[in-house]
Amino acid sequence: MDTKFAPASRASIADIFISKSKLDLLPFINEIVCSLSYIFCIFNDQRQIVFVNDVLLKSLGIDDVDKILGRRFGEAFGCIHSTEEEGGCGTSEHCRYCGAIDSILQSKRRMEKTTEECRVRRLVNEKESSIELEVTSTPFLFEGEYFTIFSVIDITDRKRRGLIERIFFHDILNTAGSLSNIFELLGMVSEEEKAELLTIASSLSQQILDEITTQRLLLQAENSSLIVNNQRINSLEFLELVEKDLKYHDVATDKEIVLDESSEAVNFVSDPVILRKIINNMVKNALEATLPGGTISLKVKRSGDKLKISVHNDTFMGQEIESQIFMRSFSTKGTQRGLGTYSMKILGEQYLGGKVNFTTDPTDGTTFFIDIGNIETN
Repeated sequence: MDTKFAPASRASIADIFISKSKLDLLPFINEIVCSLSYIFCIFNDQRQIVFVNDVLLKSLGIDDVDKILGRRFGEAFGCIHSTEEEGGCGTSEHCRYCGAIDSILQSKRRMEKTTEECRVRRLVNEKESSIELEVTSTPFLFEGEYFTIFSVIDITDRKRRGLIERIFFHDILNTAGSLSNIFELLGMVSEEEKAELLTIASSLSQQILDEITTQRLLLQAENSSLIVNNQRINSLEFLELVEKDLKYHDVATDKEIVLDESSEAVNFVSDPVILRKIINNMVKNALEATLPGGTISLKVKRSGDKLKISVHNDTFMGQEIESQIFMRSFSTKGTQRGLGTYSMKILGEQYLGGKVNFTTDPTDGTTFFIDIGNIETN
């Protein structure tokens, strides 16, 4: 079988059971691994599961170990990329940037324990979710066969706390500081300058509210407690509000936001608060990727029986960024960032019933978009 990264070859199910029977002979192996509080398994040389503990079975809702033997990491955990190629987990282009695969391959290459962080976009009951893991691979030889001991610790909550701390103790604090500075200046400037400062102050206040609202929406979405409040929306009026929202945002300094002239005025039904957060994040991402003096464009057009709202910038995303863009905590802007694109996907698809995606090209740049239905017919 072909592969775009790790070897695709697999052992037969008969060989899997032979490997498992070898491991079963290790003294107290079951007692030891079942005493662990974290996920533990052993892979063969083809990265297939040949031994697991009960924590792994319970976390995946599997009651029979035979159902998981022979699978690879991504296949067991429901990674959305594990079915992209015939060779399965480890063989797609996206797998080049997987911490789990890297850990397994590096441990074999160096013959030493290797620990990596891994983000997994997975489908559970036909709903996409994202988890963050710390994985450790340790190589060992037994009875003439190569194995990898593999342990998994879920660090999703730890990462989430880090993100919230970043947003509330850094981003919002900085914005509040800018707002405070503006009010200090109000008594020192002319009436004309005062009007402009008040406009900027209003925008900064809105930014603080937006950050808090976005966090609340995302927490509700992840807890399955978010209530959608559909209303009638005019597409052009909606994008004009988005443009106004971000005109004075820090990331818009020396950059221009324009509404594409070919945009269509269409009435449709959706939740304006949730949709506004999604498009605002698209715009902020586009602005952050744009150099001073640059322009990003907003567009809304009919696309069959759906409405496509898109945000375009001239910057091209490389393969490494493209492969991880919708993963929770992944960001091109440094550590403790990375909720923007993730929240677009979760809110836009699971709650608004739309389709969130992007295109990127060295010549045409990058366009994020949401296709959404419920267009009103005249």
